[in-house]
Amino acid sequence: MSVVPLIGITGHVTETAAGRKVVAANEPYVTAVRLAGGFPVLLPPVYDRAQIDEALAHVDGVLLTGGKDVDPAHYGETILNSHVAPEPERDAYELPLAVAAYQRAAPLLGICRGMQVINVALGGSLWQDLPAQVPTALPHYQKVARDEMTHQVEVEQDSLVGDLTVRGNGRLLPANSFHHQAARSIAPSLVAVAHAPDGVVEAVEAPDRDYLIGVQWHPEHLAATHDPHRRIFEGLVEAARRFRARRLHSSV
Repeated sequence: MSVVPLIGITGHVTETAAGRKVVAANEPYVTAVRLAGGFPVLLPPVYDRAQIDEALAHVDGVLLTGGKDVDPAHYGETILNSHVAPEPERDAYELPLAVAAYQRAAPLLGICRGMQVINVALGGSLWQDLPAQVPTALPHYQKVARDEMTHQVEVEQDSLVGDLTVRGNGRLLPANSFHHQAARSIAPSLVAVAHAPDGVVEAVEAPDRDYLIGVQWHPEHLAATHDPHRRIFEGLVEAARRFRARRLHSSV
């Protein structure tokens, strides 16, 4: 029987009632990991590097979830306008978590904000507000349901994202879209491997890692019904299985 790898999903603190806070992750992330054969584990926010290392020691892969904005101070800018809504508590946790996962060569998937976190953590920057800064951009925050696909993403076939999604069957991948920020300058250790029709970067990956991917769309809402999007999670789980095996072998 094959080992079921543990996939750490970043949780965030949310207030469900006055004075009542919970640590949560949206259910579609959990379902997508389970559909792919992994066992989802909630990673609560911690802010000490030793605690982050401890969290990584107990999981075989990491999923950085979506959310609000990365504070532009982390890439040397001030807040552009009122549409930019930073989450400083998440930045304080997820940026060093992304760096630590990269340094460990742990499998890492970032979705929407998660992709932006990876890019900023490794030295890139963001468009703070696409409508204000790139007026020719498509509408990237769709008004229809999250499981509907509203624009094409052009994927590089010679890439891990391409291997998982289009698999040589052309280069176009239909996707959903729920963001107003996007990668601007790409971190030195990453390459852009997918773009929207307007040129906005839709996916990045690290060529020197077994599995480090960021996607700007939300495949967790499409994984149950669309094989290309489910395979993004299957790739994470398979890489986590390999990572677990390497760790166990090195400890013998």
